[in-house]
Amino acid sequence: MHLHQILGTAFLILSTSYVISIAQATPIGSSGALHLVEDLVPLRARQSSESVFAITGVAGLGIQPRLEIRQLQQNADQWNLYLLGLQRMQQLDQSDKLSYYQIAGIHGRPFIAWDGVQAAPGAGGGYCTHVSNLFLPWHRPYLALYEQVLHSMIMAVANEFSAGSERQKYAAAALTWRQPYWDWAAAPSSNQSVYPSSVSSPTVSVITPSGAKTISNPLFAYRFHPVSTQDMFFNPFASWNTTKRYPTSWAIGATSQDGLVGEQLDNNRDSFQDRLYNLFTSYSNFSEFSTEAWYPDTPGSYDSLESLHDAIHAITGSSGHMSYLDYSAFDPIFWLHHTMIDRIFTLWQNIYPDTYIQPMSQKGGTFTSTAGDVEDGSSPLTPFHDDASGSFWTSDSARNANDFGYTYPELISGNQSSASLKAAINTLYGRTAGSTSISKRGVTENLATADSIAVASAVDGRMRHYLANIVSQKFGLEGSYSIYLFMGPFGNDPTKWSVDPNLVGTHSVFASMAAGAKPLQRRHDMPSRDVMQRSHNMPELQVTGTIPLTTMLVNKVAQGELQCLGPWEVSPYLQQNLHWRVALMNGTEFPLDQVPDLSITVVSAEVEPAATVDDFPQWGNFTELTEITHARVGGHNP
Repeated sequence: MHLHQILGTAFLILSTSYVISIAQATPIGSSGALHLVEDLVPLRARQSSESVFAITGVAGLGIQPRLEIRQLQQNADQWNLYLLGLQRMQQLDQSDKLSYYQIAGIHGRPFIAWDGVQAAPGAGGGYCTHVSNLFLPWHRPYLALYEQVLHSMIMAVANEFSAGSERQKYAAAALTWRQPYWDWAAAPSSNQSVYPSSVSSPTVSVITPSGAKTISNPLFAYRFHPVSTQDMFFNPFASWNTTKRYPTSWAIGATSQDGLVGEQLDNNRDSFQDRLYNLFTSYSNFSEFSTEAWYPDTPGSYDSLESLHDAIHAITGSSGHMSYLDYSAFDPIFWLHHTMIDRIFTLWQNIYPDTYIQPMSQKGGTFTSTAGDVEDGSSPLTPFHDDASGSFWTSDSARNANDFGYTYPELISGNQSSASLKAAINTLYGRTAGSTSISKRGVTENLATADSIAVASAVDGRMRHYLANIVSQKFGLEGSYSIYLFMGPFGNDPTKWSVDPNLVGTHSVFASMAAGAKPLQRRHDMPSRDVMQRSHNMPELQVTGTIPLTTMLVNKVAQGELQCLGPWEVSPYLQQNLHWRVALMNGTEFPLDQVPDLSITVVSAEVEPAATVDDFPQWGNFTELTEITHARVGGHNP
């Protein structure tokens, strides 16, 4: 069979898969002929609004890798289809159950039923599970739903190109496309930002079936058509007709400042990398790894993937949509970020396959659950149906990513062994991964110098590492907020803290707009609207996170400010030079003595280096150095 015949047959198979997965038992036709993609859009449109949508992921086309966005961009045909397909999805009528708007709205606002799954008595908010053992598995079918619908748009676009070699080319590209992820932790190419240029440009050039065009970039923003005051509820979100990142203000005419988003992410990237590497190498229990719920008396496990996830939300949004749980999923970068979170989850699962969901009382409620409910691996991940009968995905049934038709690059070509994964993670995020030259923090890029500093402070071959454990209340302030840690002097302007050269890292708490018990403190340029009130009851809920200090301490040794990494040197140095501040998403400083349950404690650890490149270091002997922050506002609280 010739190549064009193979591709043509594959494209028909692809079309058939769509009929099965999207149209749900709709007969192909009495003739048995396979439908082409142009037949499929009306099939989806004809679905009854009361029918159950079965989430399968991209089914029937094998297990294909989700690529990093910059790697996907190198495949010109797939990239072109991705942009056109996403544009089409975003343009679907907002009342359509499978529209971008409706799928984004599952996560938070408008707090309405999706796919017929009604609210539980006394419940409130969106369906998303946070500060919960279900946090990671819940987002897996959510991403699969998004990927499944977007892939159907991509197929429809591919079939609109001229019959023959051009259509075959795009058909081949569509077969293996999967939703990309955005790696915000790995060092980017020299002098490049960790924030991809592909998501920060308002327009983009594409090849359409009618020729080359410049279109509004669907990765830059979602354009509401229209924005609904009732659905969005709070201003400015009820007035903005596009999603925003780091808006110039909260005025109706505000614009995004993507350049500043990139600066903030670049200055925090070393911290992201350290946190991620520590999570891979030091956290072997799923509950501790996955959720930011506080586990007391465990100084080595205050961080979590959820806590790190929160920081990306807050910094990328910076008072825009991504900063708030209610609105974040409307920003197209949400899906790139959460695919990265799922990638981390998947890699970690393959390294630690024997630990997973344990029954846990829920700290807060969702659209279908209330605080105090006990959830386990068999609990339904609402509103995600796994078949047309109305049954739901569960954490147990969603445990294997391959069941949704995707994998990640580190898990293909026979690289599924724990050793090969560890080697890949060491290369990407370990000490040999290097640091970006555009970071303002000035972290030494001389790895030999850094290693010699660490070795000089070793005890019986174990390296010294230092962490700052942070505790505060999830819903203690008026929405999302950030806690900034500095090592040395820093400026007084809160809007500049995230790019300060002495910033060690940013710990953010990702909450909803209505989290505070009193009206939100507004910026002077925020338009007046109804008095803001709580949308649903918010519990007093402590959450935790960790900011690694070692990388910055090594830099201070290299600069001559510190002699070594021994605690006799580090402890007095940090007593004088470790500082912290809190700010709301709008850039307003919040008084430390008014942050409920704020507690920052420095911890030291001894780390035995890995013996081989395909193994992880071993962490142990975590010790709280309470004297460093004790008796300071927001410091160690015994």
